[in-house]
Amino acid sequence: MDYFAHGFWSYIFFHRIKRPWLAVLFGLVPDTASWLIYMIYRLIMFEGFGRPMLNGIPGWVFMLYNISHSLFVAGAAILIVYIMLKKLPVYMLAWPLAITIDTFTHTREFLPTPFLWPVSDWHFPGVSWGSWQFMAANYTLIALALILIYFRAKKKR
Repeated sequence: MDYFAHGFWSYIFFHRIKRPWLAVLFGLVPDTASWLIYMIYRLIMFEGFGRPMLNGIPGWVFMLYNISHSLFVAGAAILIVYIMLKKLPVYMLAWPLAITIDTFTHTREFLPTPFLWPVSDWHFPGVSWGSWQFMAANYTLIALALILIYFRAKKKR
């Protein structure tokens, strides 16, 4: 799924918590820790914008992608924070939510989500989020959910 949609869905799922913006940040962790870093690298190296060829992407980007898109890594990080704080920071659950969404919205052929890394390299045969039909449906659902949240909040006041 695209970067902005992860932020929106994180807000939609966690808008009732005290600080939903933290959930939005954690929902962006997988793509921030891999693709945003790579985009910044490309700008620094004067490679510009645009879709890079897969074989031209440095190996370290895929390692960051594996780490940041692993349910095992996210679970371990959440467990460590839970042990340290003696409570579960609910907003951190947006990270595994983003991984789960990516698992179903990435195909095996193009950037499959390594949700079981480092235990297994099996990938779910998802659907491509990059098609205009998926994007239209996704952002329609996001808009409807945000409208519903807005009117429920307005009704509460």
